[in-house]
Amino acid sequence: MDVLEAVKRVQDDSFQDKFRKAVACVSRTIDLYGASGVAFSFNGGKDSTVLLHIIRAAIILPLPERTADLQNNAHGLKGICSFVFEREDDFTEILAFTSNMSRQYNLHVHTLHADFRSGVEGLLETTQLKAIILGTRRGDPNAFGQEVYCPSSAGWPPFMRVNPILDWTYADVWTFLRATKVPYCSLYDEGYTSIGAVNNTVPNSLLRKEDGSFAPAYMLADSRMERAGRTSKQSKELSVSHSFTRTAAIVVVGDEILAAKVQDVNTHFLCSELRAIGWRVCKVVIVSDETASIGAEVRAALDAYEIVITAGGVGPTRDDVTLAGVAEALGKPLVRDAGLESRLRAYFGDNITAAHLKMAEAPQGACSIIDYSRDDGTQSPFPLIRCGNIFVLPGVPGLLQAKWKVAKEQLLLEGELKPFHSVVLRLPVTDETHIAPALDRVAEVLGNQVSIGSYPMTKQKDGTGILLSLESKDLKQLQSAQQLLVDTLPKDVHATSIEYDAPSFGRGTTPRSSLDLGLGQ
Repeated sequence: MDVLEAVKRVQDDSFQDKFRKAVACVSRTIDLYGASGVAFSFNGGKDSTVLLHIIRAAIILPLPERTADLQNNAHGLKGICSFVFEREDDFTEILAFTSNMSRQYNLHVHTLHADFRSGVEGLLETTQLKAIILGTRRGDPNAFGQEVYCPSSAGWPPFMRVNPILDWTYADVWTFLRATKVPYCSLYDEGYTSIGAVNNTVPNSLLRKEDGSFAPAYMLADSRMERAGRTSKQSKELSVSHSFTRTAAIVVVGDEILAAKVQDVNTHFLCSELRAIGWRVCKVVIVSDETASIGAEVRAALDAYEIVITAGGVGPTRDDVTLAGVAEALGKPLVRDAGLESRLRAYFGDNITAAHLKMAEAPQGACSIIDYSRDDGTQSPFPLIRCGNIFVLPGVPGLLQAKWKVAKEQLLLEGELKPFHSVVLRLPVTDETHIAPALDRVAEVLGNQVSIGSYPMTKQKDGTGILLSLESKDLKQLQSAQQLLVDTLPKDVHATSIEYDAPSFGRGTTPRSSLDLGLGQ
């Protein structure tokens, strides 16, 4: 089976282990209930697509005592019932995909038109079903309290919920789909990261590219934002609006950083500065002084995020190849730019060398030269180079910060964004599993509008063991999230302090009072 061979080639021990456990889970379920006693909920989404092929893997590796029963059944899943719920507001792409998969793999999918509960009740009444294999994962809204084997809830007809990929992450799902090259719904290549109905699903705004199109779902850097496209019809415009949140990536260049000879301070500076003006940094990568590596990372970042900032690899020596990498990413030749050359010649005069003129090289016809004044009021001979949505900055911190001021002005001229606001709760506990259900609940209710994080701490003078962070641009949603979190935390857990808009996770200050933010009593 091609899927099994493809998974074997994935160089990730954790992923390999999750795949083996998922296949073993399905195999054991068939042993316990028999193929005719097992159903598979196939809704055409990425998770159920993964499950389809895990089930196929499980049934071609049968145990001896059930080999004959499975091989004598011509059904694509060897007697396992497949079903799908169709609604009037389904995406046509989802309907077409499930239909194609049914034909391709001989699934004989049962199409149901009732709600999930009624449909399951009907199946249980007319079949021998005892277990349903589902694509639930830990981060899903309905995953709270579920385990791999989980009996149906009280009030429902009795059956076993089986969740083989419960512990899989968003990244695991895409590792599988991309490694195996199995078909999946085309919507995922159009920026959709989580698919519901037509009236509550839009492309994920974090994947918007500079031309207005969207990068594919596997490019999403922050898996916590998987459901960012799941929204109400009334809030679609807000969800995809550039005025709400725009995204950036940072590509740091330097062998000296990778070799730990120099400490990278530019990343912290740029992340802090971008956040202060309402931008979300979604990816930071450090690459070596190699043109191909730089080009590949810049191209990938440019496809997924709205701006890319490079730091380092700009100068007169042979290892300064960032602009060559940018040129490769843009598919442009690296040439000597007349504007840059004239500035360098004016500054160095007769002392100019070939090394100096190396700093006049730029991607042909792709860059803007933006002059700026130094602290003494004179014009810098080394202008900011901007290639579309790529800002090229030097690696020396002082020089980078000087040029960043110019880049920042450029971004602000294109439109000011709402600032981020945050709430940090300091908890005197150390066991994250104790508070995880409360975080899951907040994510379920407000995860589309509020970022949630949990961070273990040590050696805090106030005894803090965990920091809980809530962040949003919407103060009302942030207030709701704070209240819900406080109400949902275990009764024996109380925040020793709550900080608003703290600049870092240290023993911070409160630059504005909770009353200023509308978040306190």
